[in-house]
Amino acid sequence: MTRSAPIEPDRSRLRFAQKVLESFMFLTDEGYAAVDQLPTLVRFRKGDVEVDIYHGRQSYEIGGGISVAGTRYSISELMRVSDPEAAARYRNAAATTPEAVTAALTALSALLRPYCLAASRGDPQFFSRLENQRKQWAEQLALDVLARQLRPQAEDAFRRGDYPKAAELYGRIRQCLSPAEAKKLALAEKRSKA
Repeated sequence: MTRSAPIEPDRSRLRFAQKVLESFMFLTDEGYAAVDQLPTLVRFRKGDVEVDIYHGRQSYEIGGGISVAGTRYSISELMRVSDPEAAARYRNAAATTPEAVTAALTALSALLRPYCLAASRGDPQFFSRLENQRKQWAEQLALDVLARQLRPQAEDAFRRGDYPKAAELYGRIRQCLSPAEAKKLALAEKRSKA
């Protein structure tokens, strides 16, 4: 028995592309042209800056991003430059009805204006800050992953009285230690030298 590909539901009733053009008219006012209008993606372009608004094929999430010279930034990344707390709270809305698509696009359009206008205008200073932030975020993520890996090992070494090992492991994640772990590090360093 052969398996056929899953049938994608007809999205024409959602009128996604038409609603994107209506909700993001301010982009055309900024000189952007809609270069792609598909049932799940609308892309605007002005010079080397592109704004994409998508409707997830499986997730039905509505989201977007901005690409400059081939590098894409998500809406939450763009928000994080000026308002990290709002970016942390931001989630793409899932929309499966015409009304939900309209509401999600209206909300996304409202977000795109204040947080992403500098990006949509291709402001080089904005993208410099964004790249620095992306680098810091990647470093923090790497440190968080390392901490999740080393923390149990450090706790075990401390419990066993292997203070040199505990000091070495805690020392590698010094920036993200809790106050209790910082005390353990200080004690492990002191006992290692004794």
